[in-house]
Amino acid sequence: MSKSQTTDIVPVDGKKLLRAIKKFYRESLAETYYAPFNMNSKNYMFIPPETEAWFNQLGELLTASTRLNQQKDHLPAVACFDVLFELIDDMESGKEIVFAEELGSWMIPGDEKRYIAAYLISLAVIAPPERFVAVAVPLIRRDSWQSFSSEAYRSAMRAATKEQRALLTAEIDRLNIKTGQTA
Repeated sequence: MSKSQTTDIVPVDGKKLLRAIKKFYRESLAETYYAPFNMNSKNYMFIPPETEAWFNQLGELLTASTRLNQQKDHLPAVACFDVLFELIDDMESGKEIVFAEELGSWMIPGDEKRYIAAYLISLAVIAPPERFVAVAVPLIRRDSWQSFSSEAYRSAMRAATKEQRALLTAEIDRLNIKTGQTA
């Protein structure tokens, strides 16, 4: 990136972003983006515009949260990622947030691997080992269900402090979670 490109990037305001994310979260749980329709064999592939709008907004908010990480604004970055990944979990667990035949994080625009890595980097900076592990384990478990496409384990191990890494390794072993890594 050239010097002129880096100076053109407007910093993200963590407080404003967190307010926007919390509003998006509330709207999502209030079914603002939920648009069911009578699905049949002819229209089962249709994705309502509300669903597309939700995923686009989610992608934009994840990208902005990643920029907070890049700015080294780790505390607000973690606060933003916490809410967004809770919302993703809600969507994947079947809460009526958006409507489509098949939903999943695979519909999120952008690079989920990058979002998870940024989340874990910021978390490693601010969190004690127990909190780091409490967040990393569900991300790693979810990634194992998705064929390790997000490389959550690798990102967690790379970001973690020595203490966080030791506790994470012990917890993964205790829970017998697949990591995609070979010994």
